Amino acid sequence: MAEKRRLTSEDLYKLVFISDPQISPDGKQIAFVRSHIDEKSKEYRSNIYVVPTGGGEPRQFTSGPKSDNAPRWSPDGTKLAFVSDRGNGRQIYVMPLSGGEAMQVTKMRYGAGNPVWSPDGTKIAFSASIDLDDKPEDYEKP
Repeated sequence: MAEKRRLTSEDLYKLVFISDPQISPDGKQIAFVRSHIDEKSKEYRSNIYVVPTGGGEPRQFTSGPKSDNAPRWSPDGTKLAFVSDRGNGRQIYVMPLSGGEAMQVTKMRYGAGNPVWSPDGTKIAFSASIDLDDKPEDYEKP
């Protein structure tokens, strides 16, 4: 039996958390969130990965020093919508599965979350906090 020892902060930096698995519309891939604690900033960081449902190596879909969460497949399976704090607050982005730059699709003053694609893939519903006195035209389009 291995000798018992105290858990240290260095041990915490080695932990990796997998969450929010989402199966693609064709059932061939899974998008998921991989999170860890960044040792320098002492903050959680997360990126989105994609892996074939039949097994294989996960492919890193998003990268960078910020946190990307809540991956959601477009109905045709060619894009992922996700929430990221890479810009000004937590906003929703869309990126083609083939890669490239993520396109910011919300610019809400207090952030946005919980993206849900419309069945035809032309719209994304989301949740956001707003001021009750605000009008829709008070919010910029990205």
